[in-house]
Amino acid sequence: MECRSTEKRLWIVEHYNVVPVAHIQLLNGQEKYSDAGAIIKNDYYIFEATHKSTGQKDIIQCGMGAARDFLQLLNINGLPIFNPLVGANCEPLEENENLDKNASFKSIRKPWDPVAKQLYNAIMWLIVLWDAKPGTQLFELKENILKFQNYTPFDSKVKHVNNMIKKGGKGKKLIEMIDALKNDNNIREDMCRFDLLTNVIKNYTDRDGKMECLESYFD
Repeated sequence: MECRSTEKRLWIVEHYNVVPVAHIQLLNGQEKYSDAGAIIKNDYYIFEATHKSTGQKDIIQCGMGAARDFLQLLNINGLPIFNPLVGANCEPLEENENLDKNASFKSIRKPWDPVAKQLYNAIMWLIVLWDAKPGTQLFELKENILKFQNYTPFDSKVKHVNNMIKKGGKGKKLIEMIDALKNDNNIREDMCRFDLLTNVIKNYTDRDGKMECLESYFD
């Protein structure tokens, strides 16, 4: 959705329910086209916009200038940035200093469950690697993990993501897809560590408590 000016962004906010759904750092050599009319070479935001009358959904992809404008118009805080590069901050953004500090939408930092953190990173990697769009299963899973980030995910959810990698990875495991990016990117090791997820898959039991023989597609 075109959003080239503050006036246009204000019009969008007035006519659409706009929700930020991802904040992602581009890797070396990657570029994205911004709906604000520029080429993005650093980090960018994805917003989902739902028309207030018709319910029609659109996607807004933009760089940080337009993103900050949207966040200010919406009077909400930013999302955690998914940035796997060495030296990068991957924690949630602080409150926007231009926003009302008493706004009801406050970014609450909850402690991460270790398994939830690895599953979140795996899902975000898939979103980046497959250029997934809002409204798809990966984004729905991401939102659920963020909502309950301090709780250990059900084993079935880990299995579901494992199956997605098996079907969509064309025979490659997640770590193999990430390794292909390491020649051009200095990637943080903790952002591609999935041992806890692999342990869940290797020890997976069905509803009757019977062990299933599953192969991990995380690493």
